[in-house]
Amino acid sequence: IHSREAAADTLEIMKEAYQASNKTLSGVIHCFSYGVEMAQEYLKMDFFLGVGGVATFKNGRKLKEVIEAAPMEKIVLETDCPYLAPVPFRGKRNSSEKLSYVVTAIAEIKGITEKEVEQVTWENACRLYGLRL
Repeated sequence: IHSREAAADTLEIMKEAYQASNKTLSGVIHCFSYGVEMAQEYLKMDFFLGVGGVATFKNGRKLKEVIEAAPMEKIVLETDCPYLAPVPFRGKRNSSEKLSYVVTAIAEIKGITEKEVEQVTWENACRLYGLRL
């Protein structure tokens, strides 16, 4: 789900769709950019939160608060290529080769190792997309 500057509308639509699916609907909120309260609403519906380069930005406070509050088991890594490259590449073309900067940021926020972030987000992506671990 890609929601930009439409938090209330998107949440309302997603709640309706979730109920209509008998609470089986799942997915990822792409480039999550809302606050903790909104994150909690999506997490209640078993959605994953997509985290990318914004986690490394100085002005990415809201996302950093979400990362701190959200369970690791509901976070997936994203690039939003070609946009939102992490610091120190901000403003340049983004790609998956820069995900290590996002991993480092999440590890620092969560107080865990980069290896743990890599392992858990890999497992999360496998669950999200129905792949075998």
